[in-house]
Amino acid sequence: MRKSWKLAVLIAVLVIAITALGFGKIYAFRDDCGGDLLWNADEAYLFIGVARRGFRISYLEYPWVILKELLYGVRLPDDQRTSVTVLHITASGVEHHVVEMLDEQPANIPILYTRLQGNIYANCRGYLCRWTGNKFEAATEEEQRRLDETSQLVGKNMEKGWFKRGFGEAPSDYQFSVDVGQTFKLDVTNKLPDRTRRSTVSIDVVRPGRFPEVIWHLDGRPRSVSRTEYEDAFEGRQ
Repeated sequence: MRKSWKLAVLIAVLVIAITALGFGKIYAFRDDCGGDLLWNADEAYLFIGVARRGFRISYLEYPWVILKELLYGVRLPDDQRTSVTVLHITASGVEHHVVEMLDEQPANIPILYTRLQGNIYANCRGYLCRWTGNKFEAATEEEQRRLDETSQLVGKNMEKGWFKRGFGEAPSDYQFSVDVGQTFKLDVTNKLPDRTRRSTVSIDVVRPGRFPEVIWHLDGRPRSVSRTEYEDAFEGRQ
């Protein structure tokens, strides 16, 4: 009888422990980025698409997630949000904007940024749009006719004196610099700090006679966060 009682207690404890592991969660997210740098002799623009992917993983599931990562598998995120960070750099300083995308899918952020006829245009989900200085706005009918909708959004059509270069996370280290006239220089650096295969991207502005200034940084490595931090990061998206 005593052995049966001990066995029943042990089973009950195991059931409670497994249930707790099933309901308990680890909260984590990772950030991915990619963008375009546009510049001339006086100013530069950085358009950086950022996708934050969130994961709510039970303790029971966690070992299988780690194994899948080691085998180059992919677990779909539980939550996701996307935004575009826009930096306008001039001799006087750095102007910073973050535009949240209503559609959370990373594929729906603006692409093909091109300087044309005094404005910066982009392809916004298949339609021509314009950067106004603090937001993306649909191009007018006249602009669409003049620019043949989005067909002019290619590098060779850039306004004279303007240049473009893409950047983002990569599976190996790289670094490049862009001189913006005689005013300042931009350094873009991608590094893989460990074996997670997730990189960090940093952008520095270097002005004559000054130390380099980090104006943007993204750490693409997954990181665990508290439930509160997780819910704040995906507020309104769960």
